[in-house]
Amino acid sequence: MKRILLLAALVIAATCFASAQDITGDWQGTLSMDDAEQRLVLHITKNPDGTLKATLDSVDQGQNGIAVTNLDLEGPNLSFDVDAVNGEYRGKVMGDGKTILGKWQQGRPMDLEFERI
Repeated sequence: MKRILLLAALVIAATCFASAQDITGDWQGTLSMDDAEQRLVLHITKNPDGTLKATLDSVDQGQNGIAVTNLDLEGPNLSFDVDAVNGEYRGKVMGDGKTILGKWQQGRPMDLEFERI
């Protein structure tokens, strides 16, 4: 009986590990604000200890390497803040691992979809 329980626990752990999202890489999205659009590129990397870190580029404004803080991935839910512009993002990594759907909040909420590039 103990062997069956141990085997079941190992199978469940392996399944959870295999389904973990690797979101490291570059992601591009476009904010639509009034009559203008602003392209953003999110660069996500891993620290040596496995935690995530990121920077954000505002392509159309020529601003690169903007610090991202409070980056958190819990299951499919991704959140981060950009203190320099009083902005925050709350989104969900889609099952295909190629899209993050969410809301950018900077004064008012705006839809922001990131796609892996």
